[in-house]
Amino acid sequence: AGVSQRKAAEILSLLLGHRYSHETLSALTDEVLEAAGAFRTRPLPEEMAFVYLDGLSLKVFREGEGIVRESVYVALGIAPNGERRVLGFWLLPTESALGWEGVLGELWQRGLRRVLLFITDGLPGLPEAIRRVYPQAEWQRCVVHGVRWSLSQVRSRDRALLAEDLRRVYGAESREEALGALEEVKAAWGSRYPGVVGLWVQDSGAFLRFYGYPKVLWPYLRSTNLMERFIRELRRGTKVRDHKFPKEEAVYKLLYLESERQ
Repeated sequence: AGVSQRKAAEILSLLLGHRYSHETLSALTDEVLEAAGAFRTRPLPEEMAFVYLDGLSLKVFREGEGIVRESVYVALGIAPNGERRVLGFWLLPTESALGWEGVLGELWQRGLRRVLLFITDGLPGLPEAIRRVYPQAEWQRCVVHGVRWSLSQVRSRDRALLAEDLRRVYGAESREEALGALEEVKAAWGSRYPGVVGLWVQDSGAFLRFYGYPKVLWPYLRSTNLMERFIRELRRGTKVRDHKFPKEEAVYKLLYLESERQ
């Protein structure tokens, strides 16, 4: 079964800011479905300066399974002229490096051949997946995700001070200064929290990759915050009553409509 007429009207009203009669709703949703399909398969530009990869979860009805929580993969690109473009959405059972490799392969097939920098969280295997599809691209590991994870691993009394020390690393005026601050973090915290410090030392190249780009871009490149703001808008647009979608095409229609609002 599809979305009820009343539910669909509520969803479209939320997304588009208008009220639709039952008579116009059927034709409108058919048009949206066609547009969403074209959006998902459209050719892409050959080059993007930066691409953010992240996701969100939604509840979807699957025949024989009932309501299940699945992952929506989102790719957001920044063109060389600074224009922001949603490159696509993909609905998969869970988020994984293998899933992302399939997404990246589709971006390649749709024409995206060159990316300077991918910005992502620290999902295991994701950097390797990026290298297999886009071997020339660089990878920036999100410092915000890194800080969040680090603070979750330490005693509550140490969190504020550790957060301040880590801020000196990614907030430094140069890569050299950042590496010096990282040495101070290692000296201050290494014996108490070797796993936390080891993460920053081992992945220092990925955490500090943004220093290789113009300073004006640093706040946008060192984290996925730009993408997370976009995902918050997606969540807001898809929060309707029970927050469940009856089938996959409903998810794509809603995500397409929300993307068009950006």
